[in-house]
Amino acid sequence: MKKYKLFYLGGLLFFLAAALNFVTGGDHAATVAWRCLGATFLLLGYSQQKK
Repeated sequence: MKKYKLFYLGGLLFFLAAALNFVTGGDHAATVAWRCLGATFLLLGYSQQKK
């Protein structure tokens, strides 16, 4: 499996965790942190794909 696909998968999982945390009424600061990590992983995947 290519490295960029793993970054994309990790980013999507972080976004899923953020959505679940938001829906269940968890800590909103943690939701923002999960979303930021998800965006970071998606950007890392994109930059690895360009190589």
